[in-house]
Amino acid sequence: MKIKVLLLGKKEACTQVQLALRDEDISVAGSVSDENRVLDEISRTQPNLILVTEASPMALRACHQIYLLRPRCVPVMIADPGDHETAQKAMQAGIHYILPPGMDPIGFMTELKSIASNESNRIAAMENAGTSSNKSKVILVFGVKDGIGKSTLAVNLAVKLAEKKNKVVLLDYDLQFGDVAALLGQEPKNTILELIQEQSNPNADVIRQFLTLHVSGVSFLPAPHSPEYANMITAVQAERIVSALRVYYDYVLIDAASGFDDISAACIDCASIVLFVTGRDIPSIRNTKKGLSVLQALASTEKIRLVVGRCSETAGREIREEDISRVLEIPVWRTIPYDERSAVAAANQGIPLVLENGKSKICRAIAGMADDINQQWEKAPPAAGERPAKFRFGREKRR
Repeated sequence: MKIKVLLLGKKEACTQVQLALRDEDISVAGSVSDENRVLDEISRTQPNLILVTEASPMALRACHQIYLLRPRCVPVMIADPGDHETAQKAMQAGIHYILPPGMDPIGFMTELKSIASNESNRIAAMENAGTSSNKSKVILVFGVKDGIGKSTLAVNLAVKLAEKKNKVVLLDYDLQFGDVAALLGQEPKNTILELIQEQSNPNADVIRQFLTLHVSGVSFLPAPHSPEYANMITAVQAERIVSALRVYYDYVLIDAASGFDDISAACIDCASIVLFVTGRDIPSIRNTKKGLSVLQALASTEKIRLVVGRCSETAGREIREEDISRVLEIPVWRTIPYDERSAVAAANQGIPLVLENGKSKICRAIAGMADDINQQWEKAPPAAGERPAKFRFGREKRR
């Protein structure tokens, strides 16, 4: 079946783009330059994609209408993905896909076909299941000790999953000392605090206005700028944000604070899988043993994946992988090599490791994780498990 494309933008730009759209699998349904006619043209032509040729205010307003009133149509904008201001405005208007200008025709067609295929499958899965919750995957990156590479894993795994044409959002739920924004080299104005202050029970449309879009394609919601604001976000609100975003994203990744509290318990409850990260030293393993007993009371063992971080060749001589499995009574799912120089350099530059040094051992390990996770859900998408009992940690839940 042919992919029908409706062009949106100035006539001259639409004409140039139409000349480039020469493929037997793609047909141009028409073009529109008036935002007041966009919805009528969509109803008349029934396109699969809306190809936006400019980032003008008119085009962004039109895309916002499409996002709200014609959700089956997928806007794709031609703009510089490195322009963070434009990317942020595009995301707020409901545009998830941005292609750079000047692409070679074959690459351009390939990208459009890939986007159309992904969106078609996503919509079909939503309709068949009656909900997107079985399609979407919530990945919680969690540990009971700081300094084990948990946030580095969350950020780089999100980037690798986004590289596979997935819609990915990363939530920084280390509400006191979260560093997702720093690891991505961003200083966003809006955080989860501003979101909750705007609306205590936000829906997906409101949440997406407070997300920041990284050049990798990962959208993220930062932790508050200062730790004293952490208690202003409740577990109920944190869980509702996750539930709302599952409708729009293939992967919702959560970088949770170390240790257990109401928010981590809520995240464990709604997660599809929990990447439980531990170090290879004896204190880390001892704390992980304690934490694992609590985690297994909150979640089924089937969705827990033990990840051993900071693995060096010399450390392995004393504490082997099989010894860790024996002590913790759970198999080691993956190990992450220890590469302090690369990790520190990437953190200081604000560039994810997988973008800066993709051939390093640590990057290959994270890429392998992303491959396994992606392939696992392509075969059999699981729903989030249920925890046996409701646990509460530390502070009162405010509703």
